[in-house]
Amino acid sequence: MHKKIYAILIAIALLFSIMVVQLVFGQNSIPRQQQVKENIARYQEQIDSLQKVIEEHKREIERLQTDSLYRESILRTRYGMSRKDEKVYQLVH
Repeated sequence: MHKKIYAILIAIALLFSIMVVQLVFGQNSIPRQQQVKENIARYQEQIDSLQKVIEEHKREIERLQTDSLYRESILRTRYGMSRKDEKVYQLVH
């Protein structure tokens, strides 16, 4: 009778040991889960950053579509364009 109890206790201890090893070293181990959480947080930061960039571009598009003075200033400053028969002077330092 005592041998059965010892066998059951050894089996339980063995199963418990296997579970602990899986939690520490297995594919879904605690360190691996922590690494996945950190990756998720890093990717979420990238998503938030890219969403801000998208919103800025949407505002820029809206402004270019509706604000003719802004559009003209962009054309003049970025692309050096001028109106027909307009004299342009460039100052050189």
